Amino acid sequence: MYFQRDYILRMIEMLGEFMREILDLARDADAQAELDEVSRKASGMPLKLLKTAGVPTLESILSPEQRYLCAELLLLSAQVDARTRPDDETAPTRAQALMLFCTLQSPDFVPRACSRARMVMEPMLDALAPQELLALAGLFERGGDYAAAEDALYAAGDAPARLAFYRRLLSLDDGALCAGNLPRSEILEAAARLK
Repeated sequence: MYFQRDYILRMIEMLGEFMREILDLARDADAQAELDEVSRKASGMPLKLLKTAGVPTLESILSPEQRYLCAELLLLSAQVDARTRPDDETAPTRAQALMLFCTLQSPDFVPRACSRARMVMEPMLDALAPQELLALAGLFERGGDYAAAEDALYAAGDAPARLAFYRRLLSLDDGALCAGNLPRSEILEAAARLK
């Protein structure tokens, strides 16, 4: 168990370098085989199972470190697949990664998960289901990225959830709101339009 945790933490630290190595592999099959090997070492599961398993199941059996790393592996796998497949075929893998990010609560991982999730979410807002968008809004709110949370809630089309979100934000100080890229004046204006 200690070996596995050390391996996972080391992989997270070396993620940028690992991503470059994977994307530099000429053959997609080689890249996917390497990702599968890391997935098996980090989670005890093949990459194919990570792509299809229910997120609640993964949340119950994987540690936060494992879930973060597995989400990154899924995103990398989708990036490799995108070299030869259309976006709509890689969207389910990216959505699975996003939902794994949404399971994270630890301050060690939420900021990184927010940053990665925002980059992945923005171009695929129309492809995500409302419940996925609501989960992402929760992640962004936990991470203090209020503008991204608002984007996800708006795309989800859930006006009551947006109004409740605005009410929660109004209890925060102006510094926190500005840091989250959603100033009080914008919140008041948006909330007034919803009423």
